[in-house]
Amino acid sequence: MGNKLNKSKKFIITFLEALDLKNTPFKMFARESWHYKDLRMAGIDPDVIYQNVYNLKYRGLLKDVSPGRFKLTQNGSVWARGAISRYFPRRYLIWDKKWRLVIFDIPQELHLARIKFRKKLKNLGFFMLQKSVFVLPYPCHEEIGDICEQLDISDYVDIITAEDVGFKKLELIKYFTL
Repeated sequence: MGNKLNKSKKFIITFLEALDLKNTPFKMFARESWHYKDLRMAGIDPDVIYQNVYNLKYRGLLKDVSPGRFKLTQNGSVWARGAISRYFPRRYLIWDKKWRLVIFDIPQELHLARIKFRKKLKNLGFFMLQKSVFVLPYPCHEEIGDICEQLDISDYVDIITAEDVGFKKLELIKYFTL
């Protein structure tokens, strides 16, 4: 039973990361899409993907849009938010009234690193203000430094700590439930 739970947990975590559901209320999922490829690259067997997608459809969390294409239902979005908070807990629960803005200008030659960096920022819970500007209300210098070093993009990334984020402040406070 424990092994089945671990496989299910691994699928859910990889599924949520592949669909990048943290910053999007609903996403499409198609067998031919890059989401499916992310699941395969994570080492999840195609039969397991099929069984889990079928299970999510049976539970009313996914619905068919067309053959081989799915999207989250309203209940599925609620489930995804709960799963995200369960499997990707925020490390910092006390807000120090400061915002961390991560800005980057990664050159085209490092396109894949730029995509991975954006995905990692979203997985850390950042809010995307623009394609190359992300914000988080918690300290994150160490994590961002590690990611930049891992992807070899440190020269193209800056972190700014600010007391105000401008016109989006109320939206961000609501998003982060501060």
